[in-house]
Amino acid sequence: MDNLNWLVKEIEKLKRNSPYPSARSLIMPALWIVEKHFPEILPEHMEVIAKILGVKPVEVEEIARFYAMFHTKKKGKYVVRVCTNLSCMLNGGESILQAICDHFGVKPGETTKDGLFTIEEAECMGLCNGAPAMTVNETRFTNLTPQKAIAVLEEFKRKENGKDNPQER
Repeated sequence: MDNLNWLVKEIEKLKRNSPYPSARSLIMPALWIVEKHFPEILPEHMEVIAKILGVKPVEVEEIARFYAMFHTKKKGKYVVRVCTNLSCMLNGGESILQAICDHFGVKPGETTKDGLFTIEEAECMGLCNGAPAMTVNETRFTNLTPQKAIAVLEEFKRKENGKDNPQER
């Protein structure tokens, strides 16, 4: 319940400080607050958002389930998005996604058994000049090969084990 009290305060602050006249325009920023602080967006989170913003819960749920950046199922600590759109696809994006999935024994959209990585296929990331590309949470990695991509993720794994820090690329 403390987490919901915290969320109520954050959403109320968002609403109070928003320059947007419509409460509906605050649904995505409110969901983003939840996404950043919780492993998944739960129905009770959506209900809090709806109540404070004065919208129907289904309006919040529709947005939460439509956009790939929001997770209504538990996600890993690191969300790995591999671009497979045109530039990245032509430069090996699909083989990178497949190599990562094979390496960790998951399919796109799944989370590794240790709960560390959720692997996702992404459309355009706007990183075409460095294709193929992926992000790990909000850190961008470009000019990848399957081996480089796996090495990046293994660095994150080592960090979790207290052995190393991943470097920005």
